[in-house]
Amino acid sequence: MPLTAGARSTLVLFVTAAVLVATSAPACHAALNITAILSGRRDLAEFSRELAATGLADDINGRNTITVLAVDDAHMAPLKARGLPRETLRHVLSLHVLVDYYDDAKLHRLPGGSADVSTLFQASGDAPGSAGMVKIAERRGGGVAFVPQDNDGDDAGSTTVFYVRSVHQTPYNISVLQVSGVISSPAAEAPAAAADPSRPNVSDVMSKNGCGRFAGLVAATGDAAATFEKEANDGGGVTFFCPADKAVEAFQPTFNRLSADARLAVVLYHGALGHYSMQALKAGDQDLGTMASLDGGKSDFDLAVRNVRDKLTLVSATHNVARVTRTLVDEESVAVYIIDAVLVPCNLTAQGAGGTEHGEISSGSDGRSDGKDGGGGHQTSGSRASAPTPCWLPREWLATPALLFTLLVAFASA
Repeated sequence: MPLTAGARSTLVLFVTAAVLVATSAPACHAALNITAILSGRRDLAEFSRELAATGLADDINGRNTITVLAVDDAHMAPLKARGLPRETLRHVLSLHVLVDYYDDAKLHRLPGGSADVSTLFQASGDAPGSAGMVKIAERRGGGVAFVPQDNDGDDAGSTTVFYVRSVHQTPYNISVLQVSGVISSPAAEAPAAAADPSRPNVSDVMSKNGCGRFAGLVAATGDAAATFEKEANDGGGVTFFCPADKAVEAFQPTFNRLSADARLAVVLYHGALGHYSMQALKAGDQDLGTMASLDGGKSDFDLAVRNVRDKLTLVSATHNVARVTRTLVDEESVAVYIIDAVLVPCNLTAQGAGGTEHGEISSGSDGRSDGKDGGGGHQTSGSRASAPTPCWLPREWLATPALLFTLLVAFASA
């Protein structure tokens, strides 16, 4: 029976809707949230806090298959008391994250009674050789031991920890197992490469002064940490604008939904090229070149600095506003300032904190930095801010409204 024109139109519309459904379907794996999982156990609160502070929580949440070996507060206390540098603490805790799935049943069915498992310490590239491996071994009486690879010898007893209980299981996605103590090794605790004694450790400065959440984002987002470090060492200095913990916490749900490239752009946007003292920032309206870019570096983003009645305000490319509330560091090549909002370089959600329509940022200057106080990095014209580049929202956000519209039209036509 031949189809009428109306029936053909309806068929075409339904086929289009089906295509939209197929292309907008989310990835077939559960979104992880390790801090939410651990929140049900008060005795694991310190372990959860350190995962967040070191950026490991974001690394864990970004994985599809993972096992976390959690340590209770009583056994975390000695580690905390040692006051290890943030990067060293990250290495130690990375030994507690296995990049494979092990639950209670699998622990007691190990082929040959043991297994060597890679951890996030090895995956980071910071572990020498096989030092980032952990051996899981069954012991007499049904116990299960975890031993770091570089301590798998006669003195391994002092570093061996044992399986206590299962905390959470989502089969083949994430397993959280409580262990009897902190896993450590000489490789994990080895001091990092000697830093320039004349330059402060920016991550430590942030973490100890109310910017620990942002320091965690820097550590966990792409090559943000390496980019900041390179500019600070080789690029003539850098100026960091560090959002306070409350600001990052409020922005975190939006941040989590962004693509990897967009996340990196947001984090790098808080680093201005060149060292700017407070005096230089207050000298006059100017635009600072930042490290943020998209499209393989084709779209760079500036940051507008405005001094109103001796109060310093930053205006992003999307016109959201952040105020500088405190100076943490102002030395020869590095400056760190606390701000009260996350700066958004591109059109993430069309809800910039400034609430203004997109347009050219008004400026009392010519839109370029004058490079005062060492700020002569790759400064660009503030006119770029007039057309913010989209940060690629998840495609299902865009497809769902189109799908609904198509279905409505289809039913109306029928």
